[in-house]
Amino acid sequence: MPYLRTRDGARLHYHDIGRGEPVVLLHGFAMPAALWLPFALPLAHRYRFILPDLRGFGGSHSTALSQSCLLSQHADDLADLLDALDLHGVRLGGLSMGACTALQYHRLHGFERIDRYLHIDQSPRVRNDADWQHGLLGTEQQQRMVGWKALMGELEPYRGADYETLPPALRRQLWHSLSEFFDHAFHHRGWKAIGRLARYEQLIRRVAPTQNWSIYLDCVRSYLEDDYDWRPSLPQMKVPMTVLIGEDSVMYPAAGQRTIADLVPHAQMVTFSRCGHAIPFEAPRRFGRELRRFLNA
Repeated sequence: MPYLRTRDGARLHYHDIGRGEPVVLLHGFAMPAALWLPFALPLAHRYRFILPDLRGFGGSHSTALSQSCLLSQHADDLADLLDALDLHGVRLGGLSMGACTALQYHRLHGFERIDRYLHIDQSPRVRNDADWQHGLLGTEQQQRMVGWKALMGELEPYRGADYETLPPALRRQLWHSLSEFFDHAFHHRGWKAIGRLARYEQLIRRVAPTQNWSIYLDCVRSYLEDDYDWRPSLPQMKVPMTVLIGEDSVMYPAAGQRTIADLVPHAQMVTFSRCGHAIPFEAPRRFGRELRRFLNA
């Protein structure tokens, strides 16, 4: 399995499959890059897919953050990956946290290496204020953040400790919060039921490993404390951009995502009806068609 050595000496895993023009796909929170494989493998005869496990997840789970800002760290790691592989003319795509990483990369490093960009169910701003209520979880954000802040305060004294030493009650709270997160990611009842299984520790630990359990704490803190707002930088998006929107997304309300069209007038907006945040999983066939259309454009 290939690994990348980043600017801070960290070791990050990525998948490198296929041949042809390069495609980089960035996964969402608590996902491994391998979840892109069902979409990449059928197209590997035409494209070279680079699927990085972002720091803290998948094959890079044990790699700790060295910056206080999660998304700037991920953006720098992406820059290091493109530099190390000397990739140009990249077709870049990102879902949720992966889309945040792509926008942060655009803001910090520019898109000189990027040929076109696929943006999947992500608002242009994460935090809400009096003039913006379309961020993470929409109008429920403030209520949810109160609970997250309280849990973070209880977990913070255990940072750096082995997961098994956490009090059982705190472990249950951690997985219950993650279960709620997954529940918000889906619209279809079947997928929501699967998401709720995250509250069962022995099941969720197969998907979300715990050797570096504090990465989940770091992610939540970054979303709570850093005001991620890409509206000022999005008008500088010069490459073709396609935006995929889950019409019934609870994680990021569709109305907020549609404001991207005002910031990037040339962006193509594609709405997935009866679909929530996790578009590739709730609508895999249509997503596969849109991915092929994006790559072939």
